[in-house]
Amino acid sequence: MGKILRPEIDEGSMGVNPFASSLVIRAYSVRSGYVPEDLGDGQTVMMDNMVEMDAETFAKMFDKAENRLVMTGLSFRALQVWTWSMFTVEAGKDYVWLNVARLMSECRIKSVKTFRAALTELMRYGYVAPVGGLKNVYWINPAMGFKGSRVKRFPKNVVKSEKI
Repeated sequence: MGKILRPEIDEGSMGVNPFASSLVIRAYSVRSGYVPEDLGDGQTVMMDNMVEMDAETFAKMFDKAENRLVMTGLSFRALQVWTWSMFTVEAGKDYVWLNVARLMSECRIKSVKTFRAALTELMRYGYVAPVGGLKNVYWINPAMGFKGSRVKRFPKNVVKSEKI
C-alpha cells in the first residue's frame, strides 16, 4: 500500500462550519502586558493589551504521534472511562476521583468487572495510576491529557521551546 498524501485544502472554498452558527463562547478579558500605541503625532504610549479568554474549563489532549497510536488501540470502554474522567477532573488537578456508580450509569457500563477491565487497561497504557491509600482516586498522566495549565501545575518540568 502506497503512502496516502493529505490533499490540498482551500479553506476559503469550504464555506462556514455548520456548528459555528449555534456556538456561544462565554469569554472574559484579561490584561496580557502592554502594547505600544501610536498617537499619530509622533508620540507613542503604552496601552493595556487586553485578550479574550474562554470562560469555560476545557481539557486538552496532547497530540504526539505515540499518544495517538496508544489511544487508537484502547478499547471502547477504556476510551469511555478516560473521556468521562477528563470531563470530571477539576481544573489544574493531576488526579481525579471516580464516582464509579455515576460513571457506570452515564457510560452505560452494566458490570463492575467491565469497568475494572477498562480502568486496568488505562493503567497498563500509562493514562492513569492509583493514588495509594485513596479509594477510586487516580493520578492522571499529564503527558496524555490535562485540564488547565501544565506550565502552572508543573513549573519544574517546563523546558523553553522555540516553537510558537
